[in-house]
Amino acid sequence: MKVNGNIQSIKDKVLQELEDLYDKKYGSRDLVPEELALTITRISAEINREISVLLNRRGVVVDISIGDSGTVTLPQVDGRRGTARLSAIRCIHTHPNGSGMLSQVDASTLQKLRLDAMIAVGITDGQPSDIYAGCLNHEEGVDIYGPFEIRDTRLNYIYRIIEELDASAKNEIYENEEEAETAILVSLETSQSRLENITSRDAQESLEELEELAKTAGAVVVDKVLQKKQTEDSAYYIGKGKIEELSLMCQARDVQLLIFDDELSGAQIRNIEEMTKVRVIDRTTLILDIFAQRAVSKEGKLQVELAQLKYKLPRLVGMGTELSRLGGGIGTRGPGEKKLEVDRRHIRRRITGLEQELKHLEKRRQFLRSNRTSNNTPVVAIVGYTNAGKSTLLNRFCGSSVFVEDKLFATLDPSARQLTLSDGREAVLIDTVGFIRKLPHDLIEAFKSTLEEAVHADMLLHVVDASNENVSMQISVVEKLLEELGASTKRTILVLNKQDLVQEDRRISSVGYSAVCEISAVTGYGIEQLLEKITEGFMHQLKEVQLLVPYNDGWVMPYIYKNGRIIDQEYEEGGIKVKALVKVEKVSRLTDFMVV
Repeated sequence: MKVNGNIQSIKDKVLQELEDLYDKKYGSRDLVPEELALTITRISAEINREISVLLNRRGVVVDISIGDSGTVTLPQVDGRRGTARLSAIRCIHTHPNGSGMLSQVDASTLQKLRLDAMIAVGITDGQPSDIYAGCLNHEEGVDIYGPFEIRDTRLNYIYRIIEELDASAKNEIYENEEEAETAILVSLETSQSRLENITSRDAQESLEELEELAKTAGAVVVDKVLQKKQTEDSAYYIGKGKIEELSLMCQARDVQLLIFDDELSGAQIRNIEEMTKVRVIDRTTLILDIFAQRAVSKEGKLQVELAQLKYKLPRLVGMGTELSRLGGGIGTRGPGEKKLEVDRRHIRRRITGLEQELKHLEKRRQFLRSNRTSNNTPVVAIVGYTNAGKSTLLNRFCGSSVFVEDKLFATLDPSARQLTLSDGREAVLIDTVGFIRKLPHDLIEAFKSTLEEAVHADMLLHVVDASNENVSMQISVVEKLLEELGASTKRTILVLNKQDLVQEDRRISSVGYSAVCEISAVTGYGIEQLLEKITEGFMHQLKEVQLLVPYNDGWVMPYIYKNGRIIDQEYEEGGIKVKALVKVEKVSRLTDFMVV
């Protein structure tokens, strides 16, 4: 474990002495351990910088940070024990050349991180002087106690205050939903982009989509910046001068997060964070964060964690606060490990384990698919751009209650429901995860087993938000991804959804689709016609036959069950009279048994 924060020009001997504190354990009832306080006071006076130590209730040091002479940046405390509880961590930090009275920053940090206590040790002439401690109260304010001396036994009575507060905490008193992070969105348009026919309009539309993603993740977007530049800056992405402007914007508007519309390297993230003092994430991290929020099933959570680790692995060198042990906020959530400083060896080991678990789950998925195949149950997969209305259509068709929300990636885990076709046959309707432009490659790889539902389906419903002005682009994105998955040759119906919201007619190409249908999944408009088209699509694959099967031809009935479905059968003296639907390519073997 290492010392975080501003460690430039700090001697290795000093850093080692601080790192040694991680190996010590202090009394669980000792609020301000004397040995610890004396050590950080002496070092703080020597280097003239604040030192902050986070201790848990077991007396174990979980973080050490160094700031400048007046402030120290504290990490977010992750893993709170529910919204009504304190963090079970206290902060002891120094005030070099000053009083131990808590500052406004100390008080706000105490409230924001839900610390057990915020303790400041004043330093005078290199020695600890007065000590003050702050705790939250029942009105969500801060009560400050002190001054105390370093060996003052009254300090330990503050533990009673902490315990009473934690024990009596109620959701209505400590409703600790994370405050929405304020963010600025940043995009870059280069000369190379224009050569690739990516226009300013495309760049602006991508930035607007990034805004929707940010809102879905829970951020409040305060501004959007589109920088035009000849080429991407290898160190600062949009250039050092523009980053300096962004830094001033962040300070002026109290911005906590910068979100970039393209993938950044670890070095770029580190450089931008160092200059702006604001956390930086890119589009891929944002999408992975949304997926982490939406994952419900075991497989979904494993897939998200696998994608996150594969993304982080090549970026370990250079990444800044995003990989902090106690980091928190958009882009840091997920079902994976958070409290350990991840390294390459750990990540590779974890990736191997996740891939093995997913292979095991994939075998189960293949078994379920084989059952559907053996039962000759038609499978229809709903695909399309995110927020096109796929889950709403599933609910409309099947009378189900799959989660629906007007946000991007409301559906992550695939849902399968039984669908009754117009001719009375049963089919399986599967809702899949939505597509989006610049969908991270690691995410496609991790979710390949889930996305393969489209590959193994007998028919696809490509659901489109016909009211969206970017509908042609969205169709193109989905078609390209289907092609990459090997599902572009499937019989596909183009479903133009949200007709109740369409304001003007848009020319939408239907080339390559077996049928087109206009619907509104919300109002029910066009649903019956769509069901007819689905039924007709399967009728082309099946042929109705009338057969008389002699009793001594025992192979015929199993053959029909394997390659079709029996509608009716009667046992007669000469054999079994059968009415069945059989796959067109399998009918020829039954010619000798056909009757008029």
